Amino acid sequence: MNAGAGTVRASNTDGIAAVTIDHCVRRNALTRSMGRELAVLWDQLAEDPAVRVIVLTGAGQDFCAGADFSDPANFPSDEAGEAPRVQPVNWVTRAARRHVMGIMECEKPVLAKVRGAAYGMGASMALACDMVFAGNSADFCDSHVKMGLAAGDGGVLLWPLAIGVHRAKEYLMTGTPVSAAVAASIGLINRSLPDEELDSHVQAVAEQLRDLPPHAVNYTKMSLNLAVKQMTGAAFEASLAYELYTMRMDDSTEAAQAFLQKRPGIFKGR
Repeated sequence: MNAGAGTVRASNTDGIAAVTIDHCVRRNALTRSMGRELAVLWDQLAEDPAVRVIVLTGAGQDFCAGADFSDPANFPSDEAGEAPRVQPVNWVTRAARRHVMGIMECEKPVLAKVRGAAYGMGASMALACDMVFAGNSADFCDSHVKMGLAAGDGGVLLWPLAIGVHRAKEYLMTGTPVSAAVAASIGLINRSLPDEELDSHVQAVAEQLRDLPPHAVNYTKMSLNLAVKQMTGAAFEASLAYELYTMRMDDSTEAAQAFLQKRPGIFKGR
Protein backbone atom coordinates (compact mmCIF):
# COMPACT_ATOMS: atom_id res chain seq x y z
CA MET A 1 0.00 0.00 0.00
CA ASN A 2 1.36 3.45 -0.84
CA ALA A 3 1.92 5.99 1.91
CA GLY A 4 -0.75 8.33 0.59
CA ALA A 5 -3.42 5.69 1.13
CA GLY A 6 -2.12 4.89 4.58
CA THR A 7 -0.08 2.01 5.88
CA VAL A 8 1.16 0.37 9.05
CA ARG A 9 4.92 0.35 9.50
CA ALA A 10 6.91 -1.94 11.78
CA SER A 11 10.60 -1.78 12.67
CA ASN A 12 12.82 -3.33 15.33
CA THR A 13 15.72 -1.67 17.12
CA ASP A 14 17.54 -3.58 19.86
CA GLY A 15 14.56 -5.75 20.69
CA ILE A 16 12.01 -2.92 20.78
CA ALA A 17 9.57 -3.03 17.86
CA ALA A 18 7.90 0.21 16.80
CA VAL A 19 4.48 -0.19 15.16
CA THR A 20 3.41 3.06 13.51
CA ILE A 21 -0.03 3.81 12.09
CA ASP A 22 0.72 6.10 9.16
CA HIS A 23 -2.15 7.89 7.44
CA CYS A 24 -1.44 11.48 8.41
CA VAL A 25 -3.79 13.06 5.87
CA ARG A 26 -6.67 11.42 7.79
CA ARG A 27 -5.21 11.81 11.30
CA ASN A 28 -4.12 8.17 11.07
CA ALA A 29 -7.68 6.91 10.69
CA LEU A 30 -7.74 3.26 9.65
CA THR A 31 -8.81 2.19 6.19
CA ARG A 32 -10.03 -1.37 5.85
CA SER A 33 -6.76 -2.46 4.23
CA MET A 34 -4.75 -0.81 7.04
CA GLY A 35 -6.92 -2.69 9.50
CA ARG A 36 -6.01 -5.96 7.81
CA GLU A 37 -2.31 -5.11 8.04
CA LEU A 38 -2.58 -4.27 11.71
CA ALA A 39 -4.71 -7.28 12.64
CA VAL A 40 -2.12 -9.83 11.49
CA LEU A 41 0.87 -7.97 12.88
CA TRP A 42 0.46 -8.99 16.53
CA ASP A 43 0.98 -12.70 15.85
CA GLN A 44 3.97 -11.93 13.66
CA LEU A 45 5.61 -9.85 16.38
CA ALA A 46 4.77 -12.39 19.06
CA GLU A 47 6.55 -15.08 17.07
CA ASP A 48 9.59 -12.95 16.21
CA PRO A 49 12.42 -13.98 18.58
CA ALA A 50 14.19 -10.66 17.99
CA VAL A 51 11.30 -8.68 19.53
CA ARG A 52 10.95 -8.31 23.30
CA VAL A 53 8.72 -5.21 23.60
CA ILE A 54 6.32 -3.45 21.21
CA VAL A 55 5.49 0.27 21.07
CA LEU A 56 2.31 1.24 19.23
CA THR A 57 2.09 4.83 18.01
CA GLY A 58 0.88 7.08 15.23
CA ALA A 59 2.84 9.05 12.65
CA GLY A 60 2.91 12.82 12.93
CA GLN A 61 0.65 14.61 15.38
CA ASP A 62 -2.02 11.96 16.05
CA PHE A 63 -2.31 8.41 17.34
CA CYS A 64 -5.39 7.14 15.46
CA ALA A 65 -8.69 8.89 14.80
CA GLY A 66 -10.64 5.63 14.46
CA ALA A 67 -12.12 4.38 11.18
CA ASP A 68 -11.59 6.37 8.00
CA PHE A 69 -15.12 7.44 7.08
CA SER A 70 -13.92 8.60 3.67
CA ASP A 71 -12.89 5.04 2.76
CA PRO A 72 -15.85 3.34 1.00
CA ALA A 73 -14.40 -0.07 1.86
CA ASN A 74 -15.24 0.62 5.49
CA PHE A 75 -18.92 0.87 4.57
CA PRO A 76 -19.59 -1.74 1.86
CA SER A 77 -23.03 -1.76 0.26
CA ASP A 78 -24.62 -3.67 -2.57
CA GLU A 79 -25.16 -1.92 -5.87
CA ALA A 80 -28.78 -1.19 -6.76
CA GLY A 81 -30.42 -4.12 -8.47
CA GLU A 82 -27.75 -6.63 -7.54
CA ALA A 83 -28.37 -9.64 -5.33
CA PRO A 84 -27.04 -9.24 -1.78
CA ARG A 85 -23.50 -10.48 -1.38
CA VAL A 86 -22.94 -13.52 0.80
CA GLN A 87 -20.95 -12.61 3.92
CA PRO A 88 -20.61 -15.72 6.09
CA VAL A 89 -18.22 -13.88 8.44
CA ASN A 90 -18.85 -10.26 9.41
CA TRP A 91 -15.60 -8.40 8.85
CA VAL A 92 -16.55 -5.49 11.15
CA THR A 93 -16.84 -7.56 14.32
CA ARG A 94 -13.94 -9.77 13.30
CA ALA A 95 -11.69 -6.73 12.86
CA ALA A 96 -12.79 -5.26 16.20
CA ARG A 97 -11.93 -8.48 18.00
CA ARG A 98 -8.57 -8.79 16.31
CA HIS A 99 -7.54 -5.20 16.99
CA VAL A 100 -8.33 -5.34 20.70
CA MET A 101 -7.76 -9.01 21.43
CA GLY A 102 -4.71 -9.15 19.18
CA ILE A 103 -2.96 -6.70 21.49
CA MET A 104 -4.23 -8.38 24.64
CA GLU A 105 -3.30 -11.88 23.45
CA CYS A 106 0.15 -10.94 22.17
CA GLU A 107 2.33 -12.38 24.93
CA LYS A 108 4.88 -9.58 24.69
CA PRO A 109 4.34 -6.23 26.41
CA VAL A 110 2.74 -3.57 24.22
CA LEU A 111 3.10 0.10 25.14
CA ALA A 112 0.91 2.83 23.65
CA LYS A 113 2.64 6.13 22.88
CA VAL A 114 -0.12 8.63 22.20
CA ARG A 115 -0.12 12.14 20.77
CA GLY A 116 -3.14 14.01 19.46
CA ALA A 117 -6.33 12.13 18.65
CA ALA A 118 -7.02 8.64 20.01
CA TYR A 119 -10.65 8.29 18.93
CA GLY A 120 -12.99 5.34 18.45
CA MET A 121 -10.97 2.28 17.54
CA GLY A 122 -7.85 4.37 18.15
CA ALA A 123 -8.84 4.82 21.78
CA SER A 124 -9.70 1.13 22.13
CA MET A 125 -6.35 0.04 20.70
CA ALA A 126 -4.46 2.41 22.99
CA LEU A 127 -6.35 1.24 26.07
CA ALA A 128 -5.87 -2.42 25.12
CA CYS A 129 -2.13 -1.92 25.45
CA ASP A 130 -0.40 -2.92 28.67
CA MET A 131 0.68 0.61 29.51
CA VAL A 132 -0.48 3.90 28.02
CA PHE A 133 1.68 7.03 28.00
CA ALA A 134 0.40 10.21 26.38
CA GLY A 135 1.69 13.63 25.52
CA ASN A 136 -0.26 16.56 26.86
CA SER A 137 -1.64 17.11 23.35
CA ALA A 138 -3.54 13.81 23.47
CA ASP A 139 -7.30 13.35 23.72
CA PHE A 140 -9.05 10.02 24.26
CA CYS A 141 -12.61 9.58 23.05
CA ASP A 142 -14.87 6.65 22.33
CA SER A 143 -16.94 8.53 19.78
CA HIS A 144 -19.21 5.70 18.64
CA VAL A 145 -22.43 7.32 19.86
CA LYS A 146 -21.69 10.45 17.83
CA MET A 147 -21.60 8.25 14.74
CA GLY A 148 -24.94 6.66 15.63
CA LEU A 149 -23.32 3.44 16.86
CA ALA A 150 -23.27 1.54 20.10
CA ALA A 151 -19.77 1.40 21.60
CA GLY A 152 -18.77 -1.99 20.28
CA ASP A 153 -15.05 -2.35 19.63
CA GLY A 154 -13.67 -2.65 23.13
CA GLY A 155 -14.96 0.38 25.01
CA VAL A 156 -17.21 -1.66 27.31
CA LEU A 157 -14.27 -3.98 27.94
CA LEU A 158 -11.65 -1.37 28.75
CA TRP A 159 -13.11 1.87 30.10
CA PRO A 160 -15.09 0.51 33.10
CA LEU A 161 -12.15 -1.55 34.33
CA ALA A 162 -9.90 1.49 34.26
CA ILE A 163 -12.15 4.20 35.66
CA GLY A 164 -15.28 2.53 37.07
CA VAL A 165 -18.72 1.99 35.62
CA HIS A 166 -20.25 5.42 36.30
CA ARG A 167 -17.37 7.40 34.83
CA ALA A 168 -17.24 5.00 31.88
CA LYS A 169 -20.94 5.54 31.23
CA GLU A 170 -20.42 9.31 31.23
CA TYR A 171 -17.76 9.13 28.55
CA LEU A 172 -19.12 6.24 26.46
CA MET A 173 -22.75 7.41 26.42
CA THR A 174 -21.89 11.02 25.53
CA GLY A 175 -18.78 10.57 23.39
CA THR A 176 -17.03 13.29 25.40
CA PRO A 177 -13.25 13.58 24.82
CA VAL A 178 -10.89 13.17 27.76
CA SER A 179 -7.64 15.15 27.80
CA ALA A 180 -4.43 13.31 28.59
CA ALA A 181 -4.09 15.12 31.91
CA VAL A 182 -7.61 14.15 33.01
CA ALA A 183 -7.15 10.61 31.67
CA ALA A 184 -4.05 10.21 33.84
CA SER A 185 -5.74 11.71 36.91
CA ILE A 186 -8.70 9.29 36.76
CA GLY A 187 -6.60 6.23 35.97
CA LEU A 188 -7.57 5.75 32.33
CA ILE A 189 -3.90 5.90 31.29
CA ASN A 190 -0.59 5.53 33.09
CA ARG A 191 0.85 8.99 32.64
CA SER A 192 0.56 12.30 30.82
CA LEU A 193 3.79 14.09 29.93
CA PRO A 194 4.94 17.12 27.94
CA ASP A 195 4.99 16.05 24.30
CA GLU A 196 8.72 16.66 24.03
CA GLU A 197 9.37 14.19 26.87
CA LEU A 198 7.11 11.40 25.59
CA ASP A 199 9.59 9.61 23.33
CA SER A 200 12.33 9.40 25.94
CA HIS A 201 9.96 8.25 28.67
CA VAL A 202 8.43 5.46 26.58
CA GLN A 203 11.87 4.40 25.42
CA ALA A 204 13.06 4.12 29.02
CA VAL A 205 10.06 2.01 30.04
CA ALA A 206 10.46 -0.20 26.96
CA GLU A 207 14.14 -0.76 27.76
CA GLN A 208 13.30 -1.62 31.36
CA LEU A 209 10.80 -4.25 30.20
CA ARG A 210 13.17 -5.55 27.52
CA ASP A 211 15.91 -6.20 30.07
CA LEU A 212 13.72 -8.17 32.50
CA PRO A 213 13.25 -11.98 32.24
CA PRO A 214 10.90 -12.20 29.24
CA HIS A 215 8.82 -15.20 30.29
CA ALA A 216 8.15 -13.65 33.70
CA VAL A 217 6.99 -10.37 32.12
CA ASN A 218 5.03 -11.99 29.32
CA TYR A 219 3.05 -14.42 31.40
CA THR A 220 2.33 -11.92 34.12
CA LYS A 221 0.65 -9.94 31.34
CA MET A 222 -1.26 -12.99 30.13
CA SER A 223 -2.47 -13.84 33.64
CA LEU A 224 -3.77 -10.31 34.18
CA ASN A 225 -5.47 -10.23 30.78
CA LEU A 226 -7.10 -13.61 31.39
CA ALA A 227 -8.86 -12.12 34.40
CA VAL A 228 -9.90 -9.09 32.35
CA LYS A 229 -11.39 -11.24 29.59
CA GLN A 230 -13.21 -13.49 32.05
CA MET A 231 -14.85 -10.47 33.69
CA THR A 232 -15.88 -8.70 30.49
CA GLY A 233 -15.98 -11.21 27.64
CA ALA A 234 -19.77 -11.52 27.47
CA ALA A 235 -20.24 -7.74 27.52
CA PHE A 236 -17.70 -7.33 24.72
CA GLU A 237 -19.48 -9.85 22.50
CA ALA A 238 -22.87 -8.27 23.23
CA SER A 239 -21.54 -4.80 22.45
CA LEU A 240 -20.32 -5.98 19.04
CA ALA A 241 -23.80 -7.30 18.29
CA TYR A 242 -25.40 -4.02 19.38
CA GLU A 243 -22.93 -2.09 17.22
CA LEU A 244 -23.97 -4.15 14.18
CA TYR A 245 -27.62 -3.53 15.04
CA THR A 246 -27.11 0.24 15.18
CA MET A 247 -25.17 0.17 11.90
CA ARG A 248 -28.45 -0.77 10.21
CA MET A 249 -30.23 2.31 11.54
CA ASP A 250 -30.89 5.42 9.45
CA ASP A 251 -29.32 7.47 12.27
CA SER A 252 -25.96 5.80 11.65
CA THR A 253 -26.06 6.72 7.95
CA GLU A 254 -27.08 10.27 8.85
CA ALA A 255 -24.25 10.55 11.38
CA ALA A 256 -21.64 9.47 8.82
CA GLN A 257 -23.01 11.91 6.20
CA ALA A 258 -23.14 14.76 8.71
CA PHE A 259 -19.55 14.04 9.72
CA LEU A 260 -18.29 14.14 6.13
CA GLN A 261 -20.35 17.26 5.36
CA LYS A 262 -19.25 18.97 8.59
CA ARG A 263 -22.77 19.71 9.79
CA PRO A 264 -24.92 18.72 12.78
CA GLY A 265 -26.76 15.46 12.41
CA ILE A 266 -30.55 15.19 12.46
CA PHE A 267 -31.43 12.02 14.34
CA LYS A 268 -34.89 10.44 14.38
CA GLY A 269 -34.36 7.27 16.38
CA ARG A 270 -34.80 4.90 13.49
